[in-house]
Parts: sequence; C-alpha cells; structure tokens
Amino acid sequence: MSTQQNSFQSRERLGMTRGFMLRRRTLAGIAAVLMGASLTFSGGASAHNIDVAKARELAREYARQIRDESGGKYKNYTTRCAAQFPNHNHLVSCTIQYYNEKDKAAGVYTCKERIQLHMSSHSRSNEDYRIWGSHLSSQCGSRTLSNTPMS
Repeated sequence: MSTQQNSFQSRERLGMTRGFMLRRRTLAGIAAVLMGASLTFSGGASAHNIDVAKARELAREYARQIRDESGGKYKNYTTRCAAQFPNHNHLVSCTIQYYNEKDKAAGVYTCKERIQLHMSSHSRSNEDYRIWGSHLSSQCGSRTLSNTPMS
C-alpha cells in the first residue's frame, strides 16, 4: 500500500465517509417510521356486528326447516344463541336441540347441533350484509351449513 492510503482511516479507504454514514442512518430511520406507520394505519379487514336477536331468529328458521324435513323424527326444538366474544359480536354461536315426544318427557334431547353465524369481512368496495352460517358440530338434518348464506 502506498503511504497516502495508509494515512486514511479504514472507512475512508472503503469509500464510506461521514456523510455516507449519516445518510445511511437517516434512510434506516425513515424506513423504520414508514414500516411502523404501515402497521399502525393499515386498513385491515373488518365486519359488521350481528344483532344476536336477528341471529337467533335465523337459527330458529333453520331449526323449523330441519324439524319439518325430519318426517316426524323431531317434534320440538330449542335454540340458544350468544355472541362468541363479549362486546364484539361478529360471530354468533347457536346451539339447537331437537326433541321427540318421548325424549322431551324424559328431559333429554334427541339431537343437538351447534352453528356459527357471521357476516363477511368488508371494505368500502365490497359490502355484503348477508349473514352466513357454518356447522360447528355434526348436523341433525340432511343440510350441512358450510359458509352458507342464511339471509
């Protein structure tokens, strides 16, 4: 190496000056701020809240159809619906119990199924207000809800 190269600091020999290092730090800082802003202000998916009373009525309508299609196998049914998460009812879970006369008198159910009702996620360009249903357990009738429109 020549004596001129030896008098330079190692960073200067590699072409890295103090200005270059400051620009690199500034760019890294700007990149970090932009990444943080993109995570903070991202327009994630959201969905509408479901009225639990409306969900219960849809579950009762479904249960009536199953009861009517059973050919007398089920005479009565009960429904219980609740939001799956407190103060955040994008998902409503319903338990439906079907009874025949003998089981009802004995205080037991003939068949029990759980369904989940939800609304699709939306953005301003895609607003779908239908309520969809899916089975969380085996079904009691011939109909399987697999992300099926309920309303």
